[in-house]
Amino acid sequence: RKPSREQKRKGHIAMVMPMITNAGSINDLPQEARSLLAVTKYFVIGLWFFGILFALFSPISALSTLCLAIFGTYLLSEDPQMNTCYAIIRSSLIGQCCGTGGVQMLMPFLLLASINTLVDTMQLAQVFSMYGWGTLRFIPVDFLIGIWVCELAVSIICWRVLKIMLPALGTADGYQQMPGGNGPQLPGFGAGGGRPLGGPGPGGLGGQGASS
Repeated sequence: RKPSREQKRKGHIAMVMPMITNAGSINDLPQEARSLLAVTKYFVIGLWFFGILFALFSPISALSTLCLAIFGTYLLSEDPQMNTCYAIIRSSLIGQCCGTGGVQMLMPFLLLASINTLVDTMQLAQVFSMYGWGTLRFIPVDFLIGIWVCELAVSIICWRVLKIMLPALGTADGYQQMPGGNGPQLPGFGAGGGRPLGGPGPGGLGGQGASS
């Protein structure tokens, strides 16, 4: 039975995106990763601080920042200083939709932080190009800069944490090992799973040349 198009699509996504499931506790991570996540905590607090203040001026625009702060709180749910905030969110209606926290939240947190960083970078660039540096006198712009700094910092830190975790998850450079192979491979190549381009047989250049 041939796999469906949806199964093929999910398989391709699984090859290029490391899936973090059942990764265990933060305390089980290498020391370097734990140290980086400890620093992340302060930027997550910054996201809460600047996000709530920015919501006073632009509630809709602040939603993505507050969502990122929630993701970060879930990621750091085992931290003693973040656990109280996590428990409050977990017992709320929003928390019922987010599942459990922990290391499994690293990828969603990293993706959302990267997207927010890109969007806010373009927004700040547009503001400064149109109105100049004098916009720093406006409080909402200052809050947005604070949010941007926190988003950029957690994006870099969490990417470093992910790179540290990849060997422990059986991946290398973001690619999962294909079944039956000795390392990360593309479908149809290596470990007996393919044929050289110039080799004989159907699909090889040699076979094409012979048939022509």
